[in-house]
Amino acid sequence: MKSTGILFSYSIVIVFLLFPLPGGTSAAQAGSRSTGDILQDDAEHFARDFRDIFSAPARFDASDWITLGAVAGSAAAAALWADEPVREYMLDNRSVFTDDLVSVGDFYGKLSTGYYLGSALYVTGIVSGDDWIRYTGRAVLEAHTFSLLITGVIKAVSGRSRPYRFEGNRQFSWFETENSRWSFPSGHATASFAISSALSRRIDNPWATAGLYALSGVTVLDRIYDDKHWLSDTIVGAAIGTAVGLAIGDMINEEEAERKKGGLEALNERPVELLRFSKSF
Repeated sequence: MKSTGILFSYSIVIVFLLFPLPGGTSAAQAGSRSTGDILQDDAEHFARDFRDIFSAPARFDASDWITLGAVAGSAAAAALWADEPVREYMLDNRSVFTDDLVSVGDFYGKLSTGYYLGSALYVTGIVSGDDWIRYTGRAVLEAHTFSLLITGVIKAVSGRSRPYRFEGNRQFSWFETENSRWSFPSGHATASFAISSALSRRIDNPWATAGLYALSGVTVLDRIYDDKHWLSDTIVGAAIGTAVGLAIGDMINEEEAERKKGGLEALNERPVELLRFSKSF
């Protein structure tokens, strides 16, 4: 599976190289910065993006909290009325076709997939001198890392039992370290939607966006189908991944635009409000 992940990631990189998208920056256009300068600059912006993502709730306005409440309400409604019926339907309707289908979603949502893909894109961008690919790789790595940090903390604090424990969907054991009690929220759903959201912002193509989110939807299907998560787990996981992925995509798009205009110093010095991030929750 590890070798499959590496091949999958590099196959996507090859697609990017063979079919360049508008807005890419070639090696000749990338300027005369050394690799060391680029790596240092990216590390500094990684830290800045981390700070902005995790301080964003302090800047939420009324509409942001309403959106957050809508996500929480949807998850609560699913927990009350849909978790059990959806689980039973999935378990009663297994087939060879769905077994094969959900395996794709399982792979896309794995912890390693985001790091394989993001690293492959980032290294390819460095080696080729293509800033667009490098920024895209960094977007995947940041969205994947930051969203899973949020989900991981919630998992440990909530300690919700996974469906296969047959303890019902209301069993919470606070501050757990056992994986079988890390159901809420879904890490696979978080990771897949973070990757898809970040890539959709970078690629900016409706067909690519539809395909990416469809793939994330298969990941959600897989988590319920494999009896690893409740529907409500996947709703919250998808919301976290989408919010962070869209925010990171927007922030890196802005950083890239400022770099091209030569105004990156001004970008570093001004406060980042992350309005788009808060609205995406």
